[in-house]
Amino acid sequence: MSDKKYGIVTGASRGLGAAIAEELAREGYDLVITYSGQQAKAEEVKARLEKEYGVRIETYKISIQNENEVAEFRKWAEENMGTDLVVLVNNAGTYCNVPADEIDTKLFCDTINVNVNGTFFMCRYFVDLMKSNHFGKIINLCSAVGLRAAPGSIAYASSKFAVRGMTQALALDLGKYNIQVNAIAPGAHKTDMYYDAYKIDPELMDTRTKQCPLQRAGEVSEMWYVVRYFMESDFVTGQVVSPNGGTTMV
Repeated sequence: MSDKKYGIVTGASRGLGAAIAEELAREGYDLVITYSGQQAKAEEVKARLEKEYGVRIETYKISIQNENEVAEFRKWAEENMGTDLVVLVNNAGTYCNVPADEIDTKLFCDTINVNVNGTFFMCRYFVDLMKSNHFGKIINLCSAVGLRAAPGSIAYASSKFAVRGMTQALALDLGKYNIQVNAIAPGAHKTDMYYDAYKIDPELMDTRTKQCPLQRAGEVSEMWYVVRYFMESDFVTGQVVSPNGGTTMV
C-alpha cells in the first residue's frame, strides 16, 4: 500500500478521460484509471504516462453502474493505493442519440443508470476518504448538452442535467469537509466518438462545427487547462465550466 497522494479517473482508456489523466500525471499524481471494455487502450495509457511522467498508474476494470463492483473497487483502492485520495474524476459514461418519440425504455434507463447512478456510486463510496483528510476534489464530466438539450438527446441530456444538479448538491453537502465539487461540460472534441460520428455523417458533423462560433471542434489536450484550474483553485465549488467553442450561446 502506498502513502502517496493519488487520483482516480474513470473511463480513462481514451479520449477526454485519457487527457485528464495525463494532466494529473504531469502534476505528479499517482493514478488509477478505470475502463469497462478497452483494456488494451487502458494499458497503453498506463505505459505512456508512467514513461513520460514517472508516476505510478494502475488500471482497473469496472462497470460503474454496478454498485457491488464500485464497493469492491473502493476496497481495492484503499488496500492498493492508500487513503490519501486527492481527486476523483467521474468521466466514465455512455452516449446515445435517439429522438424522444423513438427511444425505447431500456436504452433510456441504461443511459441514466451509467451516467447518473454510476457517478453517484463513485462519489458515495469514495468521499469518505476525502472527508477523513478534510480535503478533496471531485470533478464530474457533464456535457454542453447538460446545459442545453439538442435534438435526439432525451436520454443523454436528462442524464447530464442530472449530473449537473448532483454536482451542485454534492458541493453544498461536502463543503464543510473542504471538498470542492465541480463539473466540466465539454462540447464537441476530437475524440474517437467524434471521429466515429464523422464517418457516419460527415455533412452533419461539418454543419455542427460551422455552427460553433469558433468553427472547430476542441482538441482533447485543451481539457488540460480546465482540470488545472479546478486543481489549483481551492475557493471554487459547485461550478460548471463548459469548453464548447461558444456552442451554447447560439
